[in-house]
Formats: sequence, structure tokens, C-alpha cells
Amino acid sequence: MATTLKEISNFLTEGGLKHTIPEGKDFISTGFSMDNYKDADGDPHLRIIIRAEEDGEFVKIFAPAAYKCPTDANSFNRLSLFQTLLQISWMTKMLQFEYDAEDGEIRPMIEFPLEDAKLTRRQISRCVQTMPQIIDKYHEDIQDAIKHGLAMESPNKNRAAFEEFMRQRREERRRELGDTE
Repeated sequence: MATTLKEISNFLTEGGLKHTIPEGKDFISTGFSMDNYKDADGDPHLRIIIRAEEDGEFVKIFAPAAYKCPTDANSFNRLSLFQTLLQISWMTKMLQFEYDAEDGEIRPMIEFPLEDAKLTRRQISRCVQTMPQIIDKYHEDIQDAIKHGLAMESPNKNRAAFEEFMRQRREERRRELGDTE
């Protein structure tokens, strides 16, 4: 019950997603226009590759070279980056990250075994749609980690900071109204 590139391609076509199977290649290429994400050239486009591996018993979806950690990045920036990528993986479903220490390539990816199960259009659609949504949502956090060594904060820390901001804002507005209570 393994899958094939042809079957995956048919599912993508049924879902209205433009894609290609490059001549002589064993993968499907597609892409998405993005709101926040920018590639290395500054284009708001995320390229996604879909592969059926292990005789179609394993599906892998990834965005090649979505990010790059400079090979001369200091340990603090790398730590911030890896902490951010792990935090994103923790907070979301399916998305993981690969890192190539040789050239600094960072690939968001989703992979899952089919083994003896049949791939469905809903499965492939969810995976292909989820990746760009998550990358677009957390792009600024990833960039902050790479460029500035700022690790992403946990949802609890964000909530506490927002609650403190709201408390201070209420006090400020009360002072503006002359209410000292």
C-alpha cells in the first residue's frame, strides 16, 4: 500500500496546488507565497520538496535551505537558534527541523512512515499546508535567533510579559484620568 510520486501529484492536483516533477528527478517541487517569510534572496516564497522514499513506504516533505546559520556563528547564536527551533517543534504538530553542520543549512520538514497504510489526500494536504503556515508564523523568531542570538520565549513567559504590560497600561490610563485608586 505504499505511495508513488504520481499518486501524490494527483492528490496535489485535486487540491488545486501547482507543482512539478522535474525531469529525471524523484521528487515533487511546489512553493508558496508568504506574508512574513523571506528566502535568502529576500523573496517571499517558500519552496517545498515532497519525496516518497523507501519504495513509497515513507513520505518526506521539506523546505530546502529555508534558513542558513552562518558557519562562523558564535555558540551563543547557535544555542539561541537551536532553542528556538526546538521550542517551535514543541509548540506545533508535525514540524521538525534538520540542520547540516557542514554548511549551516536549516530545513523545516515533516516526515512520516506509511509502511502498509494508504496515503490519503487529506494527509498530504495537511502536511503541505501546515509547513508554510508555521514557518510564516515563526519566521521573525527564527531570524532573531540567527541574527541577534535572541531565543524565542515560551508561551508562559509571553503571557506573563503581556499581563505585566496590561497592568502597567491600566495604571497609566488611570493616572491620565486622575484616578489614583
